[in-house]
Parts: sequence; structure tokens; C-alpha cells
Amino acid sequence: MKAYYLPLVLLSLFLGDSCNSGKENKDTDDGLTFSTDFESGSIGTISKLKDNLWSLSLKDDNNDTSLPDSFRTWFNVKVSGIGADGVQLQFTRLGFPYYFVPVYSLNGTDWKHFPEASVKQINNTTIEVAVPGEHSTVWIARTFPYTTKDYLEYRNTIVSNPFISIRSLGKSPDKSFPIDLITIEDKTRHSAKKHIWIHARTHSAEVGSSYLLEGLINTVVSDDAIGHALRTNYIFKIVPMHNADGILLGNYRTNASSINLENQWEFDKTANPLFLKDVAPIENRFLNRGAMAPLLIDKNDPVVLALNLHSSNSKPETNAFFFPHFGSGSGYTQEEQQLWSNQIAFIQSVAKHYEGRIEPPPLEGGKGFLNSYFPETWFWYNRKEKVTAITLETTYSKAGFDHWVTPKEWRELGVAVAKAIGDMKKARLQKVGDRSAFRLKQSTMTMEELEQLHLNH
Repeated sequence: MKAYYLPLVLLSLFLGDSCNSGKENKDTDDGLTFSTDFESGSIGTISKLKDNLWSLSLKDDNNDTSLPDSFRTWFNVKVSGIGADGVQLQFTRLGFPYYFVPVYSLNGTDWKHFPEASVKQINNTTIEVAVPGEHSTVWIARTFPYTTKDYLEYRNTIVSNPFISIRSLGKSPDKSFPIDLITIEDKTRHSAKKHIWIHARTHSAEVGSSYLLEGLINTVVSDDAIGHALRTNYIFKIVPMHNADGILLGNYRTNASSINLENQWEFDKTANPLFLKDVAPIENRFLNRGAMAPLLIDKNDPVVLALNLHSSNSKPETNAFFFPHFGSGSGYTQEEQQLWSNQIAFIQSVAKHYEGRIEPPPLEGGKGFLNSYFPETWFWYNRKEKVTAITLETTYSKAGFDHWVTPKEWRELGVAVAKAIGDMKKARLQKVGDRSAFRLKQSTMTMEELEQLHLNH
């Protein structure tokens, strides 16, 4: 058995509309070439199992074998030299056990799912994809990529909008890509407004959040009634790419130093919880000092909602879902109960605007976040229930549809989130047990599974 190791080619980035990379391919004796010489490209060891059957082993972020298996999820590889008989590819070392259907592209830009019949699950860590011989070159990825180049192209479509201003909070420590802060505000409306905070792509390959943001931003700046209402009542502060280095490097979860930025919001819980400690990753400190702390200091336009956007490797039938915290009843303080109520009301409102395709929240309450340094933890210590700080997870599954979810559905979820924000002033909590806003009456996940997902967050 011959094995080939394909190192990730680091990108030579220049800021603007495009980025370049050096070219490095791995040629095989069978005439196939496997390449990752493009942004977000990633694959590990490549082995021939038998004629026309190859094993493509997923790589760890930064080739760091000390990282948990659950961090090993992303792949994006170009396969050239495919013959008329096609080729069978086994993607192995998957860090999650659920069946899924990858996507493919004939030009590296336009993507679609493989037919489900061509993808089979071999075991909990391996899927096999039958690639037909209709085209000699095919790009294959875990799901629809969304790179810094994609972001810059979208950024160019909104940067001249009169309601939008964009500034950099700092540059990513490894690749010096600007960590943008997008502000959406109607400055002609001088009445007091509330702030909405949103950040995405803390985990670099969780791409659903980027497509969601496109739908949300387009709604907020639209000429429709909802756009006017949102700009009249709110100022949006959005960080679209928290972990740009991880995106450029083809990582799934971590930055260039193999740090999971999500649970590194370290602050002094007694002396000064407003600012993160110097030991926190610089990406987090950029967000904290350049935008989040000033929002909390602003008494005239207080922040009322903080959305932390992620994507989850879940069962095929799992809808998008939230991580609500605390609960109702005597086991929780009044402040904790109020935060729970605010979160459930918001979840119900998002579900209402998304044809119910949101997982129903747990009846028995959610886990608290006081023992971890999440962004929600920071908001809780500083403002308690006054800020509805919550994580929204898109999924790569069928997500409540009769097909595998695509960017179209993620953008539509962004529209639903924007409409739910528009409802916040009038939204009232239905009973937690009221499932009228949801297609499902019970969640597809058990409370134990939800808690485990939160633990690994």
C-alpha cells in the first residue's frame, strides 16, 4: 500500500479582492493528482486501497495530533486525472459519527451536493464517495466553503451602502487578515436605539454562519418595512470572521496556534470583568476591547442581544438549534429565570419566521455557562439578564427540509433571525412547553446530547 502525505499549502495573501497561493500537487502512480493549493484546502494522508479505491484521511488542524478527534471535521480537496470509470474515495478519521453528503464543484466556485445514492457510510469515522468519470477534475468538500475571498466579494457589494460602515479591529496574528467590524446604523434617526452584537466564524470552517449573516445583513439594509424598522430601533455591530487565520489555513476549529477561541474569553471575575486578561488570544482581545466592552459602557444605546453564530455536525434530521441557559422555577435566581425567558421567547420568534425549522428548546432548562469562559459568560458577568446572550448553531444536515441544507436555507435563516430581532420589542414568551412555533413537538436531540455538544463547544 502506498501512502502520500499532502501538506497544506499556506496562502500568500494580499488584501483586496483576491488572494494567491503557491502551487503544490501530489501526483500518484495511477495518474490522479490530489491538491489543496487553494484557500481552505485540507486533506491528510492519501493511501491507495486497491484499484480505483483511495483512502483520504482527514488532517488535524495545523497537523496538531494533540487536538480532540471532534476537531477533525473539515476537508476540501481537488482531484484531477479522473478516468472514464470514475474513482471511489473513502474519507476517514472523521471526528463525528453521523452520515452526511459532501459537496462537489467542477470549477472550485459553484458547489452542489453529491447524489445521496453515491455516498455510503462505512463506519463511524468513514464515508465512501463514488465520483463519476464524467469530468476529469472535481473539487470535493465537507460542505459549501466560505472563504475570506468569498467574504471580500460580499463585502464589496455592501461597503458603499449608506447605512454601513466597516473598520478593522486588528489583524489576524498569523496571516494579517483584517478582523472587520461591520456597523449598520441609520444615522438620520436620532432617537435612542439598542445595540445588537453578532460574531461568527470563531470556528473557522463552520460556514453556515457566514451565509446566515448575508441573509441577515441584506434584510437589515433593505428598503422593506422590516429594514426600516430594524434601522430605526437598533444599531448592529457584526464581526463576520473572528478566526480568519483558521479559514485561510484550512482548519476546522482552531486558529494558527491550535487554540479553540470559543472558550478562551478569560477575564477577572472580581476586579475588572469588562476587559479580557492579556493571556486571552489576541483575536478575542480585539473583539473585546475594540467593540464589546464599549458596547457595555454605552448607556445611551445599550446592547440587548448578543448572538454567537456557529455550525454543528449533527444527525441528518437535526434542525438549527440554540444553546439556552438556566431555566425556570425555584432552582434558579430571578435573574437567571429572566434570561431563560428572554432566550426562549427569541427562539420561539426565530422558529415562527423559519417555518418552525428550529429545534424546540429543552423543557427542563439548559446548562449554565459560569464554569467556562464563553462569550456568553462574559456578557452574563457584566450585564446578567439585560443582554440576551446566546449561541445559534446552524447544521449541515437536512435541517428540517426534504433535502440537504444549502446556502439558500442558511441565508433564509438569517432573514428569520432579523425578523425575530424586529419582534423583540413586542415578543412575549409563550409557555416553554408550547410547541406551536415549531414543526417538531420534541427535539431530535436528547438533553444529554445537547449538553455534550455544549461541553465540546
